[in-house]
This record gives sequence, C-alpha cells and structure tokens, in this order.
Amino acid sequence: MSTTITTTTTTYTNNDPGTFIGTLHLRGGDAPETHDIEHCNHGRGGKGELADAIDDLGLPNWLKDFVKNSMGVGGEGANLPSDASAAKTINNFQKEHDIGLLSIDQVKQMAETGYCKGKDGKTFQVPEEVQLAAQKMMANNAELFKKLESATDGKHDGQLGQGDYGNAIKDGTISKDGGAGCVPRERGLSMEDFMNAVMKGSIASSRPSEYGAAKTISDFQKEHDIGLLSVDQLKMMAETGYCKDKDGNRFQVPEEVQGAAQKMLEDDGALFKKLESAVTGKHDGLLSTADFSEALKDGTINKDSGTETVQTPISFGGPNGPGGTPQFTIDLGGPQGAGTNGAQLPSDSSAAKTIDQFQKDKGIDLLSVEQMQKMADTGYCTGKDGKTFQVSEEVQNAAKQMMANDGELFKKMESAFNGKHDGLLSRTDYKSAVDDGTISGNPAGGPNGTGGPTVSEASKQITDFMKDSGIGLLSLDNVKRMAETGYARTPPFGELKQVPPEVQAAAQKLMENNAEGFKQLESARTGKHDGLIGTGDYSAGVEDGTFSK
Repeated sequence: MSTTITTTTTTYTNNDPGTFIGTLHLRGGDAPETHDIEHCNHGRGGKGELADAIDDLGLPNWLKDFVKNSMGVGGEGANLPSDASAAKTINNFQKEHDIGLLSIDQVKQMAETGYCKGKDGKTFQVPEEVQLAAQKMMANNAELFKKLESATDGKHDGQLGQGDYGNAIKDGTISKDGGAGCVPRERGLSMEDFMNAVMKGSIASSRPSEYGAAKTISDFQKEHDIGLLSVDQLKMMAETGYCKDKDGNRFQVPEEVQGAAQKMLEDDGALFKKLESAVTGKHDGLLSTADFSEALKDGTINKDSGTETVQTPISFGGPNGPGGTPQFTIDLGGPQGAGTNGAQLPSDSSAAKTIDQFQKDKGIDLLSVEQMQKMADTGYCTGKDGKTFQVSEEVQNAAKQMMANDGELFKKMESAFNGKHDGLLSRTDYKSAVDDGTISGNPAGGPNGTGGPTVSEASKQITDFMKDSGIGLLSLDNVKRMAETGYARTPPFGELKQVPPEVQAAAQKLMENNAEGFKQLESARTGKHDGLIGTGDYSAGVEDGTFSK
C-alpha cells in the first residue's frame, strides 16, 4: 500500500501580493473532501498556522520539513538558525554547563528530544533555541557538526570541543556573525530540499539492495573487528555517519556504509530484524558477522548486483495558475499518519496507557527519553538487565506517538508527578496525568459516531453480562462470536445463547480497531494478554484510571 502526498502552492502577485494559498493532498484526488489541509492567507499570519497543521500530521520530521518548504511556509533551514548562530548557541551552551566535549550522541539527543545528559549523568531539558541549534548541527547528515568538530585537530571523532568554535571562526569555516536570524530561503522546492530528499532515500535512481546493504555492513564489521553490531550502533551510523569501535572511540564511517545502515533500518528496521535472527533466531538487537552468510544460505536474502533501481517517487507539474502553481507529488510508501507496518498511530491517551502497561509488564519503573526514542525508531528496548529485546508493534507505535512533534507527549507526561523535566517517565506520572486531566483515562472512549457505547460502557456491559450468566472467564472467541452473530456460549454446558442487543453492541465496541478495547480490558487486572476477560478486570481498570465508572 502506498500513499501519495501532493502539495500545491499558488502565489497571486497581480492584485494582492499578500495572498498565499496552499493545499496539501494526502489521500489523492482533487475534491475538497480529499484535502487534508486547505489554507489561505491574506497577510494575517496564516503561514504559521499552515506550518503548525503540517507539524500535526503523523509524518517523519524530515518529511514535514520537506512539505513545508515546498509550500513556502518554512521547514528545515527556514525555521532553523544560520550556521554561525547555531554554532555560537551550542558553544555558549557548552560553556554554561561546563561541557568540555559535546558528543555527537548528545547533540543528536538534543535535536530529536530537547534533552541532554550532563557531566553528572543526569538528563535535563534544554531551551528551545538550543534544540533548534542542535537540529541545525544535525541537518544534512550532521554536516555542520562535522565541520566544527574537526576545526581544532582535524579529527572526526564525534567530539565537539569548546575551542572548536573559535578555531572554526579563525579558519573561516563559519562566520563570526552569530546573530539569531534564520537563513533566507526561496519559497517552493529548493535544490537543497531536493538533494535532502535524495540523500534521505525518498528520491533515488538507485540505492543499496538488501543484499548490497547487508554485505556492506558485514564487510564493515569484519574490517573493524566488530563481532556484534548493536541496533544502537547501526542507528548512529544511519543518522549521523559515526560509529564506535571496540574501544568505545567514535569514528566517521564511509558514505556507502552510512547508506547501507539507512537501508538496514528502513521500514522500522525490517532488514536488520531479518538478519540479526538468521543464526540464533533471537531478536536481541545484535547483528553478528555470521548472520549475513547464514541469511544467504537459508534464502532470507538473495545475492544480486548490490543495488536496486527504484522508480523516482516524485513528479513536478508546471505553472498553471495566476503567478504559477508549482506542484509535486511524493510517494510515502505507507498510509498517512502511519506507524509500524502502516498502522495508524494511537491517540495520546491510548499511547500513554500502552507505555504505562509496557513499563508495568517489564518492571521498568523509569523509562528514559533515550529508551523511548530508541523504541520509536527501531522497535527495540534495553531492559533492566541490560539486554536488548524487540517490542511489540503496539508499543512501538505508542512510542512514536510519545516522541512525535519533538517529544511533546513525553514532555507532558514525564513532568506530571513532580513537575521535573529530567527525561525520565515513571509509572506514577501516568496516574498523575490522568488525575490532573493532562490525558484521558479512557483511551478508546468517546462516542463511536453511531450512538454506540464507549469502551468504558462496553466493558461494564460485558462484565455485567458475565456475572449474570455465570461466566468467570470470557474468551476472545466468545466476544468475537457475540459481536458478529449475537450469540455466546454460556455455562454449564457451553450452549449457545442469544445475547441482548446492548451486549452485542458492547462486544462490537470491544472488537473495534483490532480488538483494542478487548486488549485493554483483559489486561486491566493482571497485565496479561491471554485472550481472557475476568470479572475483576473492569473494576481494576476503573481503579487505575483505564475506565471511567
């Protein structure tokens, strides 16, 4: 399944130079009902509103930037500071917090989440201007970071020293003018945007095939004697172009290795997951040098030329309106607002509940912002015992929602109990967020548009039916049968019995959205997803805020 984004920007210059019209299509077609965003600005600040609307879409940040630039309302490079300003801001930040060497990991963390880990090992939230400066440092495969970090000694070791800024000014790498102004940008799709999309793999005539990427990474491991390559290292290579050697020292990797790492992590790390389990069958986030050859033997991947030709998923249309109407189309390769495998991302309340249940199931009292970002990006998490494991699709999608829009939901949740932004989400935070109204305690609640029950009401209805019918445990099959046929098997002999219409409606509600309501109810008391609802699950869900009474 694929989704096409079409953006159209029209500028009228004849009579009203302040007029700006933009339309963003996410589902195809030109009918107004297919337009996700339709916007008109007559000099009243509407561009900011349009940019905000695009930010609210469930799309990767780089694609949001790409679309905003194409529509002339900002995006990466337009809203970010200049090189000089970003470098100065980061340098001042280093001095203020006495950080002699700022690593690529720290800058990346600040850029993606707005948090940084200080010398004392504690995580803290950084000001918005520092996060924007970090985003500028990491833009275009960390181009500015790489220029700055080597200004003093010429080394690309992933460490930015306090003196690098001054030396970069001396040698002319950056300007001394560190003003807060943004880089002027042309409206529409610039060459920089186009090349960014090419480098991101969204527009390409050829790129590594699965075989080519796997072989490149395997050769890289052998060359650097890396017996086990973790998903964290692969992610670092894909996003920054750096890797840590056996001794923990960072070094810059060749461009083809970074491209191979990006291929490995495409589609929520699909290729990595296939490869890492080739020898042992385990999803522990570790890729061995033997996995590649084993994957070839068992047919997981097939030998080919090493590259694949892809159809360029972008097309341009010429001007066709007053002042010109440049148009282009991007093929996302998945449904809009998509999470893992094209699944729609959950609501804030549902995502928060899922993460809270995950913490409870895994005994993780404090979940760090780094862990959350890792789950969102790769589908892996490192547990209390230090071992990495693959999380469920539901948990990964919840993590994506938590980290969307620069970690907006995570920041709201983590401070709910004590008001601190320390990059740590506790289980107490979830309860506090429900209690103070930050999020709803009824994730899937609310009218379903047809006058049907909410999940809370459906859960109570099903529980009452169980008690009246003497059913101690109600199976998923039984609920599905009720939803589809209006019949249930009841004690003592398992005979079929017709249920009242309101009970069938409740069963239908629990089975909506891949049985989301059923999953919430069945795990409310024990935390187990065993396909069985107990009569005590509803009351337990009321107590912990999952359901309203």
